[in-house]
Amino acid sequence: MAVDRWCAVTQGAVLLSTDLVEPELRADYWRDVTRPLFDTTPDSNSPLLLEGSFATRLIGPMMVGRARFNAQNYVRDRSIVSQSGLEDFYLVQLFTSGMAVADCEGVAMTVCPGDVYAFDMDRTFQASVSAGSTLSVLLHRERLDRLSGRSLHGTQFKAGQPLTRLLADFIVGLNDVAPDIRETEAPTLEDAAVALFASALNQNPADTALQDPALAPVLRRRLLDVIDAKLTDPELGPAMLLRQFRVSRGHLYRMFEADGGVARVIRERRLDAAYRMLMRPSSPPMTQLAHDLGFSGAGQFQRAFRTRFGMSPSEARQERRTLIVEGSRLAGMQAYLAGFSAPAPEAHFRPSRTALPNTPDRRDSRNP
Repeated sequence: MAVDRWCAVTQGAVLLSTDLVEPELRADYWRDVTRPLFDTTPDSNSPLLLEGSFATRLIGPMMVGRARFNAQNYVRDRSIVSQSGLEDFYLVQLFTSGMAVADCEGVAMTVCPGDVYAFDMDRTFQASVSAGSTLSVLLHRERLDRLSGRSLHGTQFKAGQPLTRLLADFIVGLNDVAPDIRETEAPTLEDAAVALFASALNQNPADTALQDPALAPVLRRRLLDVIDAKLTDPELGPAMLLRQFRVSRGHLYRMFEADGGVARVIRERRLDAAYRMLMRPSSPPMTQLAHDLGFSGAGQFQRAFRTRFGMSPSEARQERRTLIVEGSRLAGMQAYLAGFSAPAPEAHFRPSRTALPNTPDRRDSRNP
């Protein structure tokens, strides 16, 4: 029997569950629901089955959420990073039941109940999970990096340690009190979250995290901002950055050593920009796009694009997907999820392979 509601929006929260969807539609539905985060596929032991539920809520500039799921596989590759619009955030999760095996850009992790772990949403990872549940917090990366001096990407805090218990209690408490938080209180909670995670990160042993070699995160962020602003400038390169920021070549190299060097960072961010341009209905011709972004020709551009995204520029253009979350606003993700509460009039879910229309960043003043 078909149902006419796939999720509910209750007092600022978005609640979704595959329990309300016909079994034959659940896999496509759940893949669309989780698309801002990763490409989700069934476990090999149940190749047609994907099930789960979400409950998410905004707390000012943060988002908290609860999830349960059956056995699934997650991949966040460069194409998903470019589509999602969540590249300015960390995803911090407390695994409350089940187990996961993850690969975070070469660092292997086994996650058990009580563990707290984090991923940079501007970087790639993959994981296989058993049936289980999590509590999550999405928070801005820049402030946390500035306080900690290194990246949270791939960090894992093991269950049972006093510091992990403190982090877990904070995540649980943040989810529990979220419905009662007033808008004016949200910034204070974000300050507390950033300070707590930065302090924990500074105490965490180095061999359990992927460390960002940048000793000055603020300078690194400024460098990346300049790179992003000048992607179509033919002069963009290490020499320009050395002149503008007056740092030594060695310091500039060390700041981006883990990324393969500043030249590679520039190349990859140009490719990411190209991917986003190709998603637009009126994207420029391939040759012009390659030239504008500093490639010697269409052939070089196409080879580099396929290496990064696993598809050709033409294939990416055919997808015509827009950013899921516009302007790196979590309200955009909340709106995307809430959109699943309004199915077509005929009351049967039809999997959407494109993002929902852009939604203005409007908030109900009664709900943070």
